[in-house]
Amino acid sequence: MPSWKCAHWESTNSAALLGGVRSAATTDDKARLRVRRLKTSICASLLMTFSSVSLQAQTLNSTSAPKLSSNYVAALDKKARSGNTEAQVRLGLAYQFGEGVGKNFDEAIKWYHLAAERGDPVAQTNLGYLYETGGEDRADVALAAKWYQRAATSGYPLAEYNLGLLYFEGRGVQKSDEGAAYWIRKAADAGLPSAIGSLGYLFATGRGVPKDSAQAEKLFREAVKKNDPGVKLSLNLLDVQGWGIPADLVISTDWLTKAANAGNPAAQLELGLLHEFGRGVPKDPKKAVYFYQLAANQGLWQAQANLGQVYEMGIGVEKNHDEAAKWYRRAADQGDADSATRLGMLLYKGDGIGQDLQEAIKLWTVAANQGNAYAQFAVAEAYRTGTGVPRDLDRARTLFTLAGKTLDVTKQLKELSSQMDPPPGTP
Repeated sequence: MPSWKCAHWESTNSAALLGGVRSAATTDDKARLRVRRLKTSICASLLMTFSSVSLQAQTLNSTSAPKLSSNYVAALDKKARSGNTEAQVRLGLAYQFGEGVGKNFDEAIKWYHLAAERGDPVAQTNLGYLYETGGEDRADVALAAKWYQRAATSGYPLAEYNLGLLYFEGRGVQKSDEGAAYWIRKAADAGLPSAIGSLGYLFATGRGVPKDSAQAEKLFREAVKKNDPGVKLSLNLLDVQGWGIPADLVISTDWLTKAANAGNPAAQLELGLLHEFGRGVPKDPKKAVYFYQLAANQGLWQAQANLGQVYEMGIGVEKNHDEAAKWYRRAADQGDADSATRLGMLLYKGDGIGQDLQEAIKLWTVAANQGNAYAQFAVAEAYRTGTGVPRDLDRARTLFTLAGKTLDVTKQLKELSSQMDPPPGTP
């Protein structure tokens, strides 16, 4: 479904979360970690490649007019300053993409904001996109959701779709499959190809709608007829997953490569995954890093998260925890709890980067509040031991209990219980 958005990436770190502290997972899980990351990464890719609509929220509008000259931009600026809403939107696009003027995200946001406050749904959607993807480190997904909501309420399909994706992932809004299905269906009913394909995915998986394979295939075929490349990419991934997609809907690796080389970030991410894990192509970690880098540079948080992992683990590149931290930070700033958890681990241990216990706990707390079990475990252990936070056994028990929905924390809860209720006569 999304434009590089995914359901929930299960945290894939199986190393101890707190230095030498015991963890619910062991350090010898790396083989399983790699398999699990393939599955979760493909999940993310499926959702994103169905649409790339958040990206298209910008590019569809920017390509609907000829390339701008500097003289035309000057004329736009004059109209925009006089209060012309359409000129404000076009000027925002010019600054965002560097058409007839140097790229300047501050100016893009300024002009979008003026038009958005006057109710323009294109400006509201594009402003939401900039806040969602964090252009030049401005990520604020909750604010993105606000602007998508305003545009979606007025019936703008791109905003409806993007808002649905946020509900699907639980980024900036409370996670809700039903909310996702509601908004994605509205965008699909308006004829948006990516939304049609995404709705097909929801029916295929039974997320927010009754599971219905026949309806899913019908929607996939309807989306493909609209020649949306993102839909084709997603169906290709479903086929890799063994979903038995009809052969006439599956695209070739050559097509993927052409799309990636043409700058399609979904194709770049998918090729990175396939090369990293040797699925349908020769295994080539260096090529995987190359394609991840291309997609990450375009702001895709899943690619940024993958890039962080390959630098952390030394897959296709030399281990470099500074680089890993940089890319984890960018993905975490876009709301990825898994990246926040892994970055917290690096900062807690000072493993190849400067140690920062307070920042680690801050990141874990954010991720824990998003439902990440490993982050919940880490913060629970911090409260249990009083590491970086005041000791709070009640809070630790609450967090261990939450983590226990995913992890085996039987031992931790037993030890905690003995600390909270010492045997009679114990001083």
